[in-house]
Amino acid sequence: MTLKIGICTKSDLDEAMKLQKREQYEAERKSRIFNAKQRLYGLDLDTLERQILEKKKQQSDQQTRDKLFEEQEQLQKRLISAQERELEKKQRVADSDLNYYRCRYQQKEQRREFDLNDPNFLKKARPTRIADDDINLGVSSAQIFHGEDLFNLERKVRQREQQRAWLDQQIAERKQAKEARKKAENMLMESVVCRDNLLQEMAKSDHMMRNQVIQRTREFNINMAKQKQLDRDRAKREKYEDDMAEIYNMLSSDMLTENPDVAQSKTDPNKKIAFMYRGMTPEELRVFRLGQDQQLKLSTQRKVEAQMMDKQWEQYAINMDRTLVLQQIDVDRQRKAQFDELMRANAKLAVEQDQQRKDALVALSNAVSDDFYDQFNRNSR
Repeated sequence: MTLKIGICTKSDLDEAMKLQKREQYEAERKSRIFNAKQRLYGLDLDTLERQILEKKKQQSDQQTRDKLFEEQEQLQKRLISAQERELEKKQRVADSDLNYYRCRYQQKEQRREFDLNDPNFLKKARPTRIADDDINLGVSSAQIFHGEDLFNLERKVRQREQQRAWLDQQIAERKQAKEARKKAENMLMESVVCRDNLLQEMAKSDHMMRNQVIQRTREFNINMAKQKQLDRDRAKREKYEDDMAEIYNMLSSDMLTENPDVAQSKTDPNKKIAFMYRGMTPEELRVFRLGQDQQLKLSTQRKVEAQMMDKQWEQYAINMDRTLVLQQIDVDRQRKAQFDELMRANAKLAVEQDQQRKDALVALSNAVSDDFYDQFNRNSR
């Protein structure tokens, strides 16, 4: 007997089964009561045994149905979880794109009020003069200063044009992001609608094909296994193709082929880019060797000339030392002669000073003679 009910839960099904069993039991009881043979002769053992078997069969069928319902419920939960994971993945990708857009095109320097909070406002201010023939400068004003910026206005105009271009680009990118977000939301709604339709179809097919659920589950699992195997094969094939493409790109890259043209600097023709330079060509090596030989010859010639110059200076120093020694000997000889003459003059002066000192002592001795006493008592006065 098939239950004709709509979408319901497990408790509703159990309640319906109980009502159905009660009605069936009541119908069987009525048939036994109103049956004269069974009422006169007593119990019908065959009927009781059949009822016991039917009850066991109903219990086994109920267990089978419960198991099928549980498997169907687990399948629906897995499908819902897969859909939710897919939606979360899409949301994470959208959030990542939004954060990249903010970090790339909504920086602090791109704000409209950044000029009010610019720490380099004074550096960007209008210069004292705008040209050498500025009318604001007088006759006595200084005209030229090193390091001044005379093209500030033109640079600001270019900056405004560049900022306007950035704003246009940001507007276009914002429109694209908005369209992409709308498209993602539409896809999300479509996926939700598809999920709802799928759930409705599954709910309908649950009541229409209840006896075939095991076979359909088996077929679904087989198809899912095949699909996963196909996905794994496709991912493996794509990974292999990507690896082969990467290997080819690496083998044909400028780094492995050692292309000398990529090491040339764009700003200075005589400068090489260090991390891309792979050595000199044979022609450059030949020119470099010739330059080294010329430098070696010049270095050897300079060394020989330096040695000759050192020898000349050494000989000149020796001659100068000899001349200075002879002059020093002559000067010492003259100085010694002058010293001897000075000593003789000093000795002579010492003798004369000693004689003068003795004469002075004699003259200054103040000795009293007889003439001193004879001058007294000569008259009455």
